[in-house]
Amino acid sequence: MSLLSFLEIDRFGSVNVSKLGARPHVTAGVGGFVDITARAKKIVFSGYFTAGAKLEVRDGAVTILKEGRVRKLVQAVEQISFSGPRAIAQNQEILCVTERCVLRLEPEGVTIVELAPGVDLKRDVLAEAEFPLRVAPDLRKMDPMLFHPAPINLKLLPALGPLQ
Repeated sequence: MSLLSFLEIDRFGSVNVSKLGARPHVTAGVGGFVDITARAKKIVFSGYFTAGAKLEVRDGAVTILKEGRVRKLVQAVEQISFSGPRAIAQNQEILCVTERCVLRLEPEGVTIVELAPGVDLKRDVLAEAEFPLRVAPDLRKMDPMLFHPAPINLKLLPALGPLQ
């Protein structure tokens, strides 16, 4: 499994991790990203749903105080660092975790599978993407424990053998 950050995701599930034309001085090349993602069975991208949003996380919930000015779920990514259609063809499991929701790339499209407590699905997620998102019929709430300052006591399990 690979954990990676994203700049943009498009309607096909393709991801841009390396180029942002508006701010080229703060972005770098893809490095080993392509090698890491080419054969990984499961990839988890993480990032904010919009850039520049002001958030409050309290009492197990997220409140969006001010929406970000830059949408990160866009019609077409500026540069394809990771191909969503190729991932589908290779049966890779692709998730994207944001402060608002968890998205999964499915053959039918980018699908919301979990929603953060306090986040309004229509106003805070669907309206802030540039393309229509699918909503899983069994949409779940993210665990409220993720939105508390107290440690959640995660434990690292011992390795089971060589990495695949």
